[in-house]
Amino acid sequence: MTWRDSAAKLKMAKKQLMVPATWGIRSSFHSLIALLVAFLVIASIYVTQNSGVLIEDATKSKSSDDLSSRCNLFSGKWVFDNKSYPLYKEKACTFMSDQLACEKFGRKDLNYQNWRWQPHRCDLPRFNATVLLERLRNKRLMFVGDSLNRGQWVSMVCLVDSVIPTGLQSMHQYRNGSLHFFKAIEYNATIEFYWSPLLVESNSDDPVNHRVDDRTVRVQGIEKHARHWTDADILVFNSYLWWRRAQMTVLWGSFESPDGVYRKVEMPRVYEMALKTWSDWLEVHINRTKTQMFFVSLSPTHQKYTAMQF
Repeated sequence: MTWRDSAAKLKMAKKQLMVPATWGIRSSFHSLIALLVAFLVIASIYVTQNSGVLIEDATKSKSSDDLSSRCNLFSGKWVFDNKSYPLYKEKACTFMSDQLACEKFGRKDLNYQNWRWQPHRCDLPRFNATVLLERLRNKRLMFVGDSLNRGQWVSMVCLVDSVIPTGLQSMHQYRNGSLHFFKAIEYNATIEFYWSPLLVESNSDDPVNHRVDDRTVRVQGIEKHARHWTDADILVFNSYLWWRRAQMTVLWGSFESPDGVYRKVEMPRVYEMALKTWSDWLEVHINRTKTQMFFVSLSPTHQKYTAMQF
């Protein structure tokens, strides 16, 4: 399936998924969604490296192809596990962000950290940070998007940080904080986050000052962001919550040029144009024999309780 096909399917899906902002979903459910996304990414890394870590509950399959056909990671349930979870302690993570530090700022009900995803027909292995780092040796894992993916990135960093000796990791940021770069030096592996809430260029691209009344999108402009993604081995994109407006201003031209053409356009159409630009860029610039890609669209709002952690 091409990324154009994916964009077309997303167009159909968003018509079904668009709901009012007041969903009334509890903050604990937000954390479960974040946890599921992370586990699916981790499980994919494990499986594609032929590690043989998925073990069926029933009769063991005779081949990896048979296992793939029997094990659907998306079909399962949440189970409470207070023996092997949580996978890390918030206070022990050197790089925990205050935006995500639930316990630090007074949250008492921490049982949400004990839920894990259980597929119906196979078992996910307990997360092993050393194994994951070995899989990521000499590679780049990159999260691209808004605060949802930033939370995913922080949690992934916390998951591996506990097994890295002091002094053998580093954290840097570039482009005024748009690009955050965690490196496990011994493994020459990086786990990165790039702030690009609409994927294409917009007037919300500043990682700090991005709250604007009139959101303007340059739907054909992506190179400014995408040049930072080109060589990544694993790309996890997300973009949806920042599109929840009836209309948006579309710019044809450059933000720096006085000759740009601005026009109000219905949000679904702008979203479609931006996804087409994004998918067209992937078709041309991403080597799919090397790079794994994931796209996360709809997620529960986290305006009332902003902290998400797993």
